[in-house]
Amino acid sequence: MLITINDLPSIRKQHSTQKLVLTSGTFDLIHIGHLNFLENAKKYGDILVVLMSGDNRVRARKGATRPIINETERARILDALKVVDYVFIDPSMLGPNETDSIHAEIIKLLQPDYYVTDGPDPRFIELVDKSKFIIIDRNDASEQKSTTEIIEHIVNISK
Repeated sequence: MLITINDLPSIRKQHSTQKLVLTSGTFDLIHIGHLNFLENAKKYGDILVVLMSGDNRVRARKGATRPIINETERARILDALKVVDYVFIDPSMLGPNETDSIHAEIIKLLQPDYYVTDGPDPRFIELVDKSKFIIIDRNDASEQKSTTEIIEHIVNISK
């Protein structure tokens, strides 16, 4: 289900007896690595909430040519995945190593049981109790590629 930050308190209330898992990412050109990551994240709880980076944040982190797919379409694609229960777009416009009070607000409103990531996330590492901060390997299969690698491959074969 597509939600906004205003929906977070009701999500926590609705699922008060279930474990909520929060994760985040860009999810541009969704591929098997993304699916594997989301499936692994979901194993930590009952409800998976995805904070998807908005277009402005993606551009700040990955450059002017990204994202390939706009935030509305990426959110709809994520929402269509069985493993994902809720998706909302990160309203922050910060770069990769900046933090914002909005992320503290997200944690306060949602009260996730776990935050699952593929590496130290500066937005959440200081906001979530260390026992609730889970780092898993996004690329646990040798054939998986990142979106950047997929884009590079497409560029190379189109020359």
